[in-house]
Amino acid sequence: EVRGVHGVGLRTGDGTVVRNTYLHHNGQMGISVSGGTGVLLENNEFAFNNTAGFAWGWEAGGAKFTRTEGLIVRGNHSHDNNGPGLWTDIDNDNTLYEDNLSENNDGPGIFHEISYSAVIRNNVVIGNGSPDDVWLWGSGILIAASSDVEVYGNEVRNNANGISGVQQERGDGRLGPHVIDNLNVYDNIIELGGGAMGVVEDADPTVFQRSIRFDRNIYEGDVGRDYRWEGERLTRRGWQQAGFDDNGIWR
Repeated sequence: EVRGVHGVGLRTGDGTVVRNTYLHHNGQMGISVSGGTGVLLENNEFAFNNTAGFAWGWEAGGAKFTRTEGLIVRGNHSHDNNGPGLWTDIDNDNTLYEDNLSENNDGPGIFHEISYSAVIRNNVVIGNGSPDDVWLWGSGILIAASSDVEVYGNEVRNNANGISGVQQERGDGRLGPHVIDNLNVYDNIIELGGGAMGVVEDADPTVFQRSIRFDRNIYEGDVGRDYRWEGERLTRRGWQQAGFDDNGIWR
């Protein structure tokens, strides 16, 4: 149990395994992993972190990972943090998020930012993002300026927004440009509620010509005009006309 630290509860690096640890009520963040290979986080709980009110867009929340190779984040419960629940930020490659529960965080439930290949599968992501989140920032699962990402088998419910991608001008990293490309989102259950999902851009409209796929997702709730693409907010019909979820199910 790690609690009451003014900054980060636990900071680790190369070759670290963290299991069965409860990191809560820390001033800035539960855990920070800074670089390395062979890092595993399994069956931990990150809760009620950022009690000191750090700006989470800088660095705060449940758990954050930078410059890792082969990171595995499995079976963790991240909840009620002031910031993202689980967050890969800066040049992470070959990341696996699976079987996690991320709920009631003020930022995205799972956030993969300016990084590279990742698989995000079989997670439950509920109630993340604040009600005033715009531009898809409060998504249950958010991919920002990252390539080669698969998102499948997740249950995403009652978040400010659904499963989304945001392209920004973020330059290059150790494995090339930070861009959304080869993004595949399929076989998820997504309850949209009053929010939105899809792909938006801040500074690079060429993102809409890259490889982006949404298919076989199951949509629940009041879908309305909930789909973002090429600067437009689309209906279900417009979303499918744009080439997405031809095999999707709405119920």
